[in-house]
Amino acid sequence: MTRKIFLLVFLLFVGCDIDEDIPEHPTGLRGYFTLANGNPRIQITWDESESDDVSEYHIFRAAGLGNSFDLLSTVGSSDSTFTDTTIIWQESFGYKIRAKDQSTNIGDFSDSIFIECYKPSGNWGFPEHDSTTICVQPVIYSPPSTFQLYIGDTLSAINDTVGVMTLSSESYLDSLDWIGNGWMIYNYTVLEFNEDSTGFDTVKYDKLPEYYSIDLSDPHAGTISFISGRYDTIHLVHTLNDCDGEKFFP
Repeated sequence: MTRKIFLLVFLLFVGCDIDEDIPEHPTGLRGYFTLANGNPRIQITWDESESDDVSEYHIFRAAGLGNSFDLLSTVGSSDSTFTDTTIIWQESFGYKIRAKDQSTNIGDFSDSIFIECYKPSGNWGFPEHDSTTICVQPVIYSPPSTFQLYIGDTLSAINDTVGVMTLSSESYLDSLDWIGNGWMIYNYTVLEFNEDSTGFDTVKYDKLPEYYSIDLSDPHAGTISFISGRYDTIHLVHTLNDCDGEKFFP
């Protein structure tokens, strides 16, 4: 009888010592997409759980708004960052995390965040100007300080025109809408009859500077448009190459 009472007391004592409290959820989840160093990735960071017995963190991801979150990876309790390289250009990915403690209790999820896999850094081409590209620098998202577009290439018939647009950027691209501004100077040469109409002369003209806006918010439909409307909009497309010509997504 004494042995049974002792066993019952022991079981009650052990049972009272079982940890059933879930760990505090991580806070401050944040992240960003980057193309820096030719390595497309999403980096997320969080503030650790305030619980002192966390054993690991579970990272969940959703591929697009409205889709379910699935377990992506598990990291140790000392980690508070994670790099996701299994991403898709222009897609949005959602993330949320939770903690698990040493007693296998699983905590609540953190708040979720969604990150779009797009930044305008890299090489942009001009479909109407086959050999021309410009490079938008990563991190600072700056187009070239000056670049040129050539309009026409030969002067073989009367009134043929060859022009050069020299575009100077005024600032970095805005990191919210990927729009920048600058000035364009247009110089052009026309093949014309000479004064007595006995031959031809090439005559050079200079236009007044024009203010322009460059919009790189859509990698398939970038534009350079002119405030005055006197010039046609110039179209750009992202080549999915970095500034050295290496593919972002081989």
